[in-house]
Amino acid sequence: MRITALVSMATIFCLIFMVCPSVCVESEDDGIVTAGEVEILAGSYVSLEMDNLRAQDDRVQKADQHLASLGFMPAKEETTDNLFGIKQSYSGRLDGMEADQTYELYLQEYSNPDSEMTAAVGRMVLRDSAGTYTRTYTFILEAPKSDVSMIQEYYVGGSPGALEIVEANSWWTCIIGKLSEIGAECGSSFNNCSRETTSLVGYIGCIASHCGPSFTKASICCSCGCERWCRWAYGCCRM
Repeated sequence: MRITALVSMATIFCLIFMVCPSVCVESEDDGIVTAGEVEILAGSYVSLEMDNLRAQDDRVQKADQHLASLGFMPAKEETTDNLFGIKQSYSGRLDGMEADQTYELYLQEYSNPDSEMTAAVGRMVLRDSAGTYTRTYTFILEAPKSDVSMIQEYYVGGSPGALEIVEANSWWTCIIGKLSEIGAECGSSFNNCSRETTSLVGYIGCIASHCGPSFTKASICCSCGCERWCRWAYGCCRM
């Protein structure tokens, strides 16, 4: 009986050993590697990019026109309260092939001295190095100057020629939920970053700078949901 049991165990072990390599290689072959650290973009770079988008991109133009109709103008002075940008690249293997993605976020403050509100226009872009995948998200944030953490989000939706400003409860709300799961370092930034700065960009920039890669990953995940590319690199989030 003991010999029979040993033979059976040896047979099972051999079967597992023969099957395991193909399974294990598949699980290890596809992985994500962060390439480089989070890069905080210079205000001059963000300002130039936003100027170019206002001149060429219909969705940013729509956001700009909407805020202009409310008396808001883009803040041009290159300070951390007016302009903020962040960039990070990722590389790894997807379906056994090398894959790379780059994420960038631009934020520009919009001001209206006669309003009790502050506002910002944002643009996120996620693209792969092969040029086969690009995803963008254009949005408006508004908040009372007395407490800039009370953020209301809108996004530019619709088809070309029929764009509209749509009230949303998505990207920023998703980020807050994600960052609260990360731990003390990022969670404490919500308390350490002043809610009375009267600058939306300064407030978000403060949180992003404290959280670093955690903010970047949450931002990407929250802006692109559970699409195949996003799921591979950043996980699956729901706005």
